[in-house]
Amino acid sequence: MSTTAATATASAARTISPTRMFFRTSKPIPSMAHARSVFKQLGEYGEMVEYKFLRCPETQQYLKYGFVVYKDQQGAQNAASQQFIKVTSNLFDKPCDIKIEKSTYNNNNNNSY
Repeated sequence: MSTTAATATASAARTISPTRMFFRTSKPIPSMAHARSVFKQLGEYGEMVEYKFLRCPETQQYLKYGFVVYKDQQGAQNAASQQFIKVTSNLFDKPCDIKIEKSTYNNNNNNSY
């Protein structure tokens, strides 16, 4: 690999550090359109690479919480610095508040028996 390519790769590795965040909404999310308006607002704080509302396994209705992964730590910090993020959309009768915080999810499945 050339020196220039190696430098560019190393630089990209430093700037991209996906950060997973947990969020809760103040209102139920009855439809995909409502979920999109929440994610659109969360996207104002940084580029997202993944986002998901969790669903009830029995009813498949959206729950009032989920996860978002920002491409870099700066986007996650921008969102987390807000006390509450307001979603103002004509889909909601009143603005929906979002509380976002760093996820403590640990992907290590080290089970000791």
